[in-house]
Amino acid sequence: MRPQLLMWPLVPLAVLASACAAADQQPTTSAKADSGRHVAAAPINTGRVTESSVCEASLTEAQQKASGVWDAKAISGEGEVSCYFSMTPDEDNPAGYVVSFFKNEEALLQTADGTDPSPTKAVPETVAGRGAARQVMYGDDWRASLTVDIGAGQFLFVERYSPAHVVSEQDLNAQARKAAEQVLANLEKGGPKGA
Repeated sequence: MRPQLLMWPLVPLAVLASACAAADQQPTTSAKADSGRHVAAAPINTGRVTESSVCEASLTEAQQKASGVWDAKAISGEGEVSCYFSMTPDEDNPAGYVVSFFKNEEALLQTADGTDPSPTKAVPETVAGRGAARQVMYGDDWRASLTVDIGAGQFLFVERYSPAHVVSEQDLNAQARKAAEQVLANLEKGGPKGA
């Protein structure tokens, strides 16, 4: 039995889709332009990202060290593959990151647990020229997450989690965004070895 992702509560697909679409329509300096029109970033092929390569493909060893990662553990399920980057060995007060790749919308929605008592509304953003939805959750753990449309119906989910009141909401959001940008850059450079 694989552990449930430390993820956002069940958010209707329409919210994520509209948030990603709204982000795609906003002007951004990192998006490519063609005669003044917004051009979406090219889809990222995640076909070679597997359970054995997801951690390395997501964040390099140097990036993990700079982020304070203590341990990385890969997990896969139907239509998704994830890496848990733990920043502490204390299971009672977990802190770290989750990076997940979903092959389609159905796989993304199947992982939502729907149990978090205090989610915030999904907010549209653009991350590295891609439509995304940002969300923060409160409870015993605080979580800042970004769900990024990486093209071809696929999604990247990056979450930074910490015990409540240890890291500010602003810092959690900034750290989740930085990790998402690093993951996207790493994938665009070739992802796992041999990709």
